[in-house]
Amino acid sequence: MGEAADEAEARLMIAREQGRASVTFSERSGRYRWTVVLDGGKTSHGWAETEAEGWWFVKEAVNRPYRGTHHRKPRGLWTLPPT
Repeated sequence: MGEAADEAEARLMIAREQGRASVTFSERSGRYRWTVVLDGGKTSHGWAETEAEGWWFVKEAVNRPYRGTHHRKPRGLWTLPPT
């Protein structure tokens, strides 16, 4: 494996080498589909207009800080008693 400019580029290169990241062209939609398999089997995927943009999304997904720590709060008025 070659030299990377920074840690984010190194992580992207490792994911590419291991086959956990890909950007492929979909003729049906005319756009690029990007997919990443992260640690623990979680996947991230989406669409991009260009191949370079697809790899940018892959890089963001691989280097997302605090992966898996986001918790959504319940929606609605849960503190009010039922009427």
